[in-house]
Amino acid sequence: MNKNIKNLGIKNLETKIKLLPQKPGIYKFLDENGKILYIGKATNLRNRVSSYFSSTLYDRPRIKQMIPYIKDISITETNNEIESLVLESALIKKYKPFYNSDKKDDKSYVWIYISTKDKFPTIKIVRKISNKEMKRGRLFGPYPSSSATKRIFTYLRKLYPFCTCKKENSKECLYFHLGLCPGPYQGHITEEDYRKNINEIIKFLNGRKRGQIKEMERKMYEYSKEKNFEKAAILRDRISDLKYLGEKIDFLPDDTEQSYKERRKEVLRREFEELKRELGLKKLNRIECYDISNIQGELAYGSMVVAENGEIRRDQYRIFKIEDIDKSNDPAMLERVLERRFDTKNKMKYSSNPDIILIDGGKAQLSVLDKGLKGILPFESTLIGISKGKRLKRRGARQLDEFWLITDSNGKENKIKRVDIINKSILIDLRDEAHRFAILHHRKSRIRKAKNTELEKIPGVGKKRMKKLLKDFGDIRTLKEADLDKINQSINNKTVSEEIYKYFNPKE
Repeated sequence: MNKNIKNLGIKNLETKIKLLPQKPGIYKFLDENGKILYIGKATNLRNRVSSYFSSTLYDRPRIKQMIPYIKDISITETNNEIESLVLESALIKKYKPFYNSDKKDDKSYVWIYISTKDKFPTIKIVRKISNKEMKRGRLFGPYPSSSATKRIFTYLRKLYPFCTCKKENSKECLYFHLGLCPGPYQGHITEEDYRKNINEIIKFLNGRKRGQIKEMERKMYEYSKEKNFEKAAILRDRISDLKYLGEKIDFLPDDTEQSYKERRKEVLRREFEELKRELGLKKLNRIECYDISNIQGELAYGSMVVAENGEIRRDQYRIFKIEDIDKSNDPAMLERVLERRFDTKNKMKYSSNPDIILIDGGKAQLSVLDKGLKGILPFESTLIGISKGKRLKRRGARQLDEFWLITDSNGKENKIKRVDIINKSILIDLRDEAHRFAILHHRKSRIRKAKNTELEKIPGVGKKRMKKLLKDFGDIRTLKEADLDKINQSINNKTVSEEIYKYFNPKE
């Protein structure tokens, strides 16, 4: 990836890609004027975008042509893959990027509509809906696959029969005789029991389908053991459809990218507000989370990730290189990072002080920081630790996260106690981000050190020549493939150039 990105002449694009979240969403490649070149979707934004700058694009010549024109990347996170697919399609239709060869048609996705305010609600698959109908019911979707939607629509009707008659009929319809309509207008089912069927379908479309899928999976394994592979395959496909249609989708018929983003931000703002009330804080605008990554004290880095008003602020992430502690001591390293962050000389670097300082550590780490940072941390900041507890979420699952809080005991010595935080999702997300960000820079440092170690073995190659070679060739692999003349053009010393060439080409 490094070589291709460097060839673009883009200084910060590689860093921007590495900061992308490993979450679903859509990405836009932009040219130097901000014009959209390409729009794509991803289940993992960082992995997907990174793949464009690898050497595996030979089967996609059109996309390969686009790479040199990419000067910036814009993303929008989504809740799941289906939302990213829907948003991608809507944006491609709107902007019609040159390098998107498909999805430029006007075909709309399908929705499932339930007329919940009718006496006997009916259910149908629609592509468009009137305002009058919207007021009298609920929409579920959108669903990119109309075929999967139709299959599940039929399946749900077998489980929970419903009426699709447009008006009251005195006679039973064909679907009644097929067992797909319970005959509400002919008195074969009470209004209460009919509503139960509709409510079960709504529960399913809201994502509450675990019991049904679990039972199907059990039957599928039984069929497989009995070598009844045809029936097992039918159930496998049905399970896939159920998972697909049961995904909760937060996308409305008239949504734009901006309205979708704003609604997501509003959800995060509410999380901030609920967390503020739960912790009894006067205000909660900014959270900073810190983590440390090192190997026995070597190549140590501290990371800082930020959320403001419910929004993850990747533009304000910071990395701290720790060079004055030579043994593994996470609390001491955290203390050093926080000292540097809140040094009065650094005030201009940050927009404001955090209301919550979250560290990846438990009671022991929090105790060390509380004693070592008195008078350094902003007095209005609440210090919270997050650690892996002894309890498991369920058998075979990962450990539960535990939260630790420093409390003021009526002017006496501060106490640290474990607290149960209900609105903890934003804190867990930040901890995971801080961990990933610290490891990212630690790994980069390890790779850089490994490269330097290899070059240091060559006679005549010191720090200055090593730096020059890596700057000119980008990486060791490219240097290995270079001929003698190219190496000499870089360092302008024929004797040392010959030593380098011989080192990487011993058989010649």
